Amino acid sequence: MKATKFVLIIAMLAFVSMSYADKKPGPTLTVKISLTKAIQNPGLVRAIYNQVSERTLLAQEQNGLYTAKVNYHRVVYVIYGKYEEWRNFFVMDPILLPLKVEFNGCSVHP
Repeated sequence: MKATKFVLIIAMLAFVSMSYADKKPGPTLTVKISLTKAIQNPGLVRAIYNQVSERTLLAQEQNGLYTAKVNYHRVVYVIYGKYEEWRNFFVMDPILLPLKVEFNGCSVHP
């Protein structure tokens, strides 16, 4: 009886592991949005703070837009903005995000 239970448990674990085998981990969708739109989602703002380094993104001042790729909820966000927008973003306090925050004329709500 113990051997039968052991075989059933092994079979169940095998079927469970096979069900996860066909799921591809990682992001499946790519979205390009502006930094002004991205800051309206507090979770995405936290993901930007965790995944993007101010030092590497703004290392060299250039003409045009600065872009950063962020993975958030299985979606790759390509976030673009001007130098001043990114600089203001990194100066913004992420602890205040649950509160109403003004950023470049756009209010952020939780």
